[in-house]
Amino acid sequence: MKRRLSSLTLPLLIVGGGLFGSQAAAYARRHGLAATVFDPRLPGAASPAAAGLFKEAWAGKKLKEHFQRALPLLDQLYGLRHVQLTRDDDSNESFLFVPPSAILERAPVRQQVTTIGDGWLEAGGERHEGWVYVAAGVWCEQFHAGLQITGKAGASYVFDDERAGQIRSIARGRQAISFTRDAGTTFFSDGTAESDFTPAHDCQTLERASALGLSGAPIQRHWGRRPYTPGGPVFMKIGARTWLATGGRKMGTILGASFARQLVEEELRS
Repeated sequence: MKRRLSSLTLPLLIVGGGLFGSQAAAYARRHGLAATVFDPRLPGAASPAAAGLFKEAWAGKKLKEHFQRALPLLDQLYGLRHVQLTRDDDSNESFLFVPPSAILERAPVRQQVTTIGDGWLEAGGERHEGWVYVAAGVWCEQFHAGLQITGKAGASYVFDDERAGQIRSIARGRQAISFTRDAGTTFFSDGTAESDFTPAHDCQTLERASALGLSGAPIQRHWGRRPYTPGGPVFMKIGARTWLATGGRKMGTILGASFARQLVEEELRS
């Protein structure tokens, strides 16, 4: 028989307040388990740069199960939205959408976790006991060696005013997109993911934004490093009371939701 999460006396301690960690915290709380998120807001965190768009075709066969598991959680916690983007030939493409601003933890503990153990972590010189979920993106390697994480960087930009949504193919499996991610602004991303990111990549991204009509100066730049792991995303138990997840690549919203369900519905109840 699976135990009720509300019967657990120890809290869920989450390392990382990005798309993975924030969804795990929200879902755990929905099931009656206290959760604390530790996130020092390190430069290069990928989640704030995410578009928040997704569709089943992007998941492919390999991630189809994750996609299907993710949708109920995303709808329950945040509400699934629908966005249409227009191609150069005036045809429209539909996407599901949850803005990162709706997901990311509102008030994490702004302390860096320095050490973890089985069922505990240390942050700000203080030890905390609980169920530990390491969801620290490219920084997971420092807590569990051998993951072989590669951080691939890219920048997205925010422009003033809301403009009609657009999409333009750049290469197979890669698009430039612009749409209203957050009210009053237009978000642009071209999917850049480079191990050796340089200012030239920034210039190229801004040139693509200009080609879609976003010629004014952006009001905000988001730069982050997406975690890539060999063989795809990773969810693993690394101790009796400790789990780790990373490797979200460009599917952080979907994988974060799927792994949150796995952690809360299966691992913590067993």
